[in-house]
Amino acid sequence: MTSTKKSRQPKANKALTPAATPTSSPNPNLKKRKLEGTALTDADDDDDATASAAGAGAGEEDGEKDEEESGGDEEMSKKAKGRAKKRRKEEQRALENPPAFSFDTRGFKGGRMIQVKDVRDFVLHLLSDEKAQQWLYVANKRNVRRVVALMIPGITPSTLGVPSPSLASNMPFGLTTPSATTPDASSLPIFQSLFSHACPTKAPGERNRMHSCYQAFTTTPLTGGEKDRREKARKSKGQTERTADPSAYLLTREQMTEQAYPVPSPLPDAPLDSPTFEDWTRPDGWIEAPFVKPGPGPRQVLGLDCEMCLTEDGSELTRLSVVDAKGKRIYDSLVKPDKPILDYLTRYSGLTAEKLEGVTTRLSDIQLALSKLVDHNTILLGHSLECDLRVLKLIHPWVIDTSWLKKEIQTGLTLAVGPEGGHDSEEDARTCVELLQLKMQKGPGFGEFVTDQETVFERIARGPEPKTSAVVDHGTPGQWHGAKAQTTIACSTDDEILEGMISSIGSHDFTLGRFMELSHGLGWSQPTNAALGKSSSVLPGILPTDSPSVPSPSTPSSPSLPSLHLALNARLQKLHASLPPLTALVIFTGHGDPQVMAQLAAKKATFDRLWKTVKQSEIKSEDRWMEEDDRKLVDEVERCRAGLSFYCIKA
Repeated sequence: MTSTKKSRQPKANKALTPAATPTSSPNPNLKKRKLEGTALTDADDDDDATASAAGAGAGEEDGEKDEEESGGDEEMSKKAKGRAKKRRKEEQRALENPPAFSFDTRGFKGGRMIQVKDVRDFVLHLLSDEKAQQWLYVANKRNVRRVVALMIPGITPSTLGVPSPSLASNMPFGLTTPSATTPDASSLPIFQSLFSHACPTKAPGERNRMHSCYQAFTTTPLTGGEKDRREKARKSKGQTERTADPSAYLLTREQMTEQAYPVPSPLPDAPLDSPTFEDWTRPDGWIEAPFVKPGPGPRQVLGLDCEMCLTEDGSELTRLSVVDAKGKRIYDSLVKPDKPILDYLTRYSGLTAEKLEGVTTRLSDIQLALSKLVDHNTILLGHSLECDLRVLKLIHPWVIDTSWLKKEIQTGLTLAVGPEGGHDSEEDARTCVELLQLKMQKGPGFGEFVTDQETVFERIARGPEPKTSAVVDHGTPGQWHGAKAQTTIACSTDDEILEGMISSIGSHDFTLGRFMELSHGLGWSQPTNAALGKSSSVLPGILPTDSPSVPSPSTPSSPSLPSLHLALNARLQKLHASLPPLTALVIFTGHGDPQVMAQLAAKKATFDRLWKTVKQSEIKSEDRWMEEDDRKLVDEVERCRAGLSFYCIKA
């Protein structure tokens, strides 16, 4: 929209396109614009005059109102009157010079596509001292009093009555205003009345999958100073929590279940005194250490790693390496699988047919050897150890998994790699032991994955001028993405979202909400996920990609879709009408139609699971993942990542 005065004029050669639908400019003959039609004079410095000033600063006004009420009928002090008068002048100047948004074409050079994270950074720029975005110019930024952001999946160019741009198009495109000849061109005419342009906005993701748009918007990388502060705090905590007891790093039963570890048997009433190998064996061919009393001194820790190959039965053992707590080798043996080898997996295992030639050791021999090295109280240590235990057919209750220590053993520690490629199992086992030793020496925080991100709510709350935030969403936002916001409101319908946002906007600097009913009606998302605050592997509320029950793409019935559009249009009208002056409104859709992408991703997940669990010959043709499927998935992900964003100021 057009402002009457700009605090910073753009250069003459800057190509600017208004982001919002222009409205009439203030009358230049008027020296002051009234705040909601209320005349403010020095003679009217009472409670009503103070409360009548609308717009940004409502939190301060509410605080001052409470102060006045506590004072009863006493007159406002001169100091309070001065503050009120100064604030009114500032508000008046802001209204005379309202902010305005304009797209800067230079920010789109080189085919740069605006992403959801750019929308987030633009919001942070409005609310804090973050750097300006080159693609969207803000006139009179200091006069922006509040920001309201809204995610609405399901809105497409066709919804707005405009042609869909190509996936490669990155420039904002105009929204046609409904005319007398085409009054129903847009299903959401509120967008034409508020916004002059829509900006193509790409969802986060990779080549073959899309990431959560909502998470990308609500989280942001840490600043350098905050990262240093957290690192110091983490190191200090690590020093105070250091322990030489390795059992502090044992996986819990819940963690073992989550990682699909073989489930240990319940403990018997009494331990065995002198168990034999027969006590280890189970009818299904697996082995499990019988319960014995722990001996004196520290518990034995053994590092363990296996190499595997593929047979018609899936993964089978080809090598076992075991080292003690000091990294010394105590057992290392090649193994001949019971079934013919289909793939030696040399790129991973380093093993070849030549290396296994003449090997006669079988899995049963390995199990017997383990029964002499391990007892019930031994701690087994490894990386993703559940895979090793499966090929060993070994069940054990006490394990330390370096993948849960939040550090990949291949990162920062040296691994021996053979000439044929792949890892050396003995060296991998030794590396796990070294990592555990470092954890015990330097504390639990050593080697952990340290997140370099924080929520946008944390960022604006610790800025030079701390800002308050509110999250209004389906499910339980207070236990999820809104945990760091000052206020969270849990809702189950879009109407509740609307009322929650209206009640929060006046008392918060930043309000974030999400309308999902259009997305549910289109079949893009599941109401149950959104209502419960659950997230799928694609996007919170989006159809899960790992479920075989993903429905086929469907077209909603024509009567229901218009009603969804009418309801959404009415909500947006009511929301915009409730916004105080000088409030920035940002709407983004996040993504496009995910249904075909979800179907393909579900098929791939099914194939990956079958590949690891059954014989290749048993995989049905309809469950096989082919190159053509992979190409389709890549195309659908690219199509699904195409979204839109819109920007305007309530003047």
